[in-house]
Amino acid sequence: MRLNLEQLRKQAKELRASGAHATLAEAQRALAREHGHASWARLKRALELTELRRLIEEGDAAGADALLTASPVLVKATFEDGSTPLHVAAGENRPAVVEVLVQHGAPLHAAYGKSAHSALSWALTCWSYEAAEKLVAMGVEPDLFCAAGLGRLDLVHAFWSEGGLRQKPSRTGSSRYDEAGQPLPRPPRRDADQVSDALYLACRCDRLEVARWLLDHGADPNWRGYAGATCLAWAEFSGNAELCALLRDRGGSDTLLDHQYRATPRVFPLMVYSGWGFPRLLLERLQADASLAGVRGERGTLLHAAAESGQEAPARILLHFGADGGARDAEGRTPAELARARGNAALAALLDG
Repeated sequence: MRLNLEQLRKQAKELRASGAHATLAEAQRALAREHGHASWARLKRALELTELRRLIEEGDAAGADALLTASPVLVKATFEDGSTPLHVAAGENRPAVVEVLVQHGAPLHAAYGKSAHSALSWALTCWSYEAAEKLVAMGVEPDLFCAAGLGRLDLVHAFWSEGGLRQKPSRTGSSRYDEAGQPLPRPPRRDADQVSDALYLACRCDRLEVARWLLDHGADPNWRGYAGATCLAWAEFSGNAELCALLRDRGGSDTLLDHQYRATPRVFPLMVYSGWGFPRLLLERLQADASLAGVRGERGTLLHAAAESGQEAPARILLHFGADGGARDAEGRTPAELARARGNAALAALLDG
């Protein structure tokens, strides 16, 4: 049951009236400690933040406006996952809430945890295009990375002049790791690499003409963005055959494996659909070619990807199309065994058949 601040205030008054505590402040402090907080002020802040996140996720702009009017400091708070309220609104594609937050003074360029993601770049990586456009309308100036994700060729052009590429064209960038899982600089240190990072986002967001421009200006089609997947792999994710053909024509490799699934560019999107929970996209691909249910990467099958992250809907689709529940991953586990090891007994039972 969700804690309610008004109910807790009433409970504190009742405790004081009962004689259990000498003062209202002592009763409030006791309640705060009962719920894991050192003080009433910290309990109040935690409950307000929980309520603000709920309002944002539900798209309740009026409710968020009322709460921020009563507690203005919340707009600059940081949630436990490192996001700000503006990141949450951006990721959830809530343009009306974005407008409210910006009007209340939300920091526009705050980073999401240890990433380089501003609210705008986070919106774009989440495909939250309405929220992204609202941020631009509210005064956020896109860097090269974000201009590419927006598909704004005019803005991308502006980063080049007669003297070449503007220095440090990107403030934001993809969350990149090496094969050992160690974080790489975000954005990349070299300006030329920032052009390739922008190409990754253009491919992820299906921006054909921006991708063409960036390739014409030195972007690497085999640049690895998020998940260690190449630009070609992310173009495959977009499902745009013309974009994929462009990347291949410019040297995109069909043999380079991503870091997360160790899959080829053609298999990578199926892994993402299965492991990240995109059942509609997975279904569309399998309806077009049912044999794809049996593809695999070096670490396992599509069912393993679904099992590892607890994705029941993709698992059901894969089983319907004949995916092999007895296949073993690189560590010798079946999808059911992997789901059970992750503590998901219900999914394991489904996979056991």
